[in-house]
Amino acid sequence: MFARLNVFTKITLLFVVLLVLVLFLYTYSNRESVRVIEQEIQNNTMNHLSTFADSVESNIYQLSLYGMSIGQDSSIQEYQRPDYKDIPYERVKVGSAILEKMNLYNAASKWHSTITLYFPRLQKVISTDYYAYIPYSEDEFSQPLSKSWTYTHNQFEWYTTDPTTASIKPDKARLITKISFPVRHLTAMLDQNKLNNKGDPFMFHPELGLISNSSGSDTLDAVQTKLQETDLQGKGGFTANLNQTEYYVSYIQSGSLGWYYVDYVPMQQILRPITSSRNLFYASIAVLIAMSIVVLYVLYRSVQLPLLQLVKGTNRLSTGDFSVRLHHSSRNEFSLLFARFNIMAQRIQELIENVYEEQLRRREATLKQLQSQINPHFLYNCLFYIKNMARMKNEKAVVAMALNLGEYYRYITRSEKDQTTIKEELAMVKNYLEIQALRLERMHFTIDVPDAMLGKTVPRLTLQPIVENAIIHGIEPRSEDGYITIHANYKDDMYRITVEDSGRGMTDEQLDQLKSNLLKPLDENMGCGTWNVHQRLYFLYGEGAGLEYEHSPSGGVKVNIRWHDNLNE
Repeated sequence: MFARLNVFTKITLLFVVLLVLVLFLYTYSNRESVRVIEQEIQNNTMNHLSTFADSVESNIYQLSLYGMSIGQDSSIQEYQRPDYKDIPYERVKVGSAILEKMNLYNAASKWHSTITLYFPRLQKVISTDYYAYIPYSEDEFSQPLSKSWTYTHNQFEWYTTDPTTASIKPDKARLITKISFPVRHLTAMLDQNKLNNKGDPFMFHPELGLISNSSGSDTLDAVQTKLQETDLQGKGGFTANLNQTEYYVSYIQSGSLGWYYVDYVPMQQILRPITSSRNLFYASIAVLIAMSIVVLYVLYRSVQLPLLQLVKGTNRLSTGDFSVRLHHSSRNEFSLLFARFNIMAQRIQELIENVYEEQLRRREATLKQLQSQINPHFLYNCLFYIKNMARMKNEKAVVAMALNLGEYYRYITRSEKDQTTIKEELAMVKNYLEIQALRLERMHFTIDVPDAMLGKTVPRLTLQPIVENAIIHGIEPRSEDGYITIHANYKDDMYRITVEDSGRGMTDEQLDQLKSNLLKPLDENMGCGTWNVHQRLYFLYGEGAGLEYEHSPSGGVKVNIRWHDNLNE
């Protein structure tokens, strides 16, 4: 099927296939690149968040470890000696040593925390918070202590007891250690993490809210709402459209605090170079398509249309229409080709017309030669008829035959004019029919032609060959009486003279062969008379003129002579 398409269609299809293939490959490559980069962004964000979480957890672990180990310090044990009850100075001295050690730890630690020691049995309190007086309250430790860090008053607190089993009944413990650190430590680490990365980290708790960095954006509220709507696991991430921007949100739950470390990055901002490159490519493709359409249109107008016009002209020329001419307004190679084609078609037409006219002239000359020759058989029959009628003393028959025979031969031997009126043609045919009626007493004829048609001109000897064939091939072979009817009419701008006989007729095959012979070149096996009549009528009057054969209702053959009277147009 592809091989039957023209060149322009093939070029267009190949271009479309190539363009679709390029678009498909680029789109696939772009999607894969975006997918890889998105995966890399997600992994990178999660790695940074994991590093941040590990750093926070490390600091919290150090605080928790110190809170658990401080109870084993010898100073703490000495501070609880019962004999110091009567020696207050020694207890104060040991308390000062304990406080100095806790301050040294704070100085060495990354985070400055508040360490408070509660001694339920002594009802004493030692704290690194110099600016607050913390009395011992029995009601404060009436309930079991939480085993994890708690958030209250913008700080995180954690309690441990000595012994550890005393957390259920803290008022029975020898020592209760409280370690707390303010939220600003976490804020500072969030700020430091934001400086090193492109995200906006913060900490989130489904019930307690969030802890943001110092320069948290307005998008935090939307992220917080999205987090509250999401079923968070221990670690994960998701993509969310926030404020008409796509973000990737990653989170890790703190094992010690119970909060979530959260970070989010705008995907579109990171993917902007790829998106810009993609948009530039699509814009280039759009421009390429527009330019290609223009090129294809110019190619269609400049090449395809002239080629189609040339193909149509060649097809018409091959079917015998030598009047075809091609017109091309542009001045290019096709205008030269069209000019040469028109010259070729004109010369072929002139040659064909000259050959055709020459053939007609030759056929006319042959016909005139036949017309100028006296048919000896026909003449002998007429002369024998005159002799027999003279012996029988039938003067009227002799006179009638002689007059009709003289008028007939005078008409057919005249060659000064090629055209004659229907009236003159009918007079000659009537003479011929009367001659045949005298010879064949069983033959009868009628002529019915409107007076309005008698003045119309037709080629000479148009009717005589038709009537002669009707008598020779239709009436004479039969022994019964025969009839020949000639009538005419004018309808739908077409003149028609019909010659109809009641002879033996013809089969359908013979009738079709007779019709086919009218369109073939004349050869030795074909009759010259009717072929010549048909060709002269067609040449003089154009399309639609000529002879038509059909079966007659009376059993013979019906011949219609048709033509348009357009010689004066």
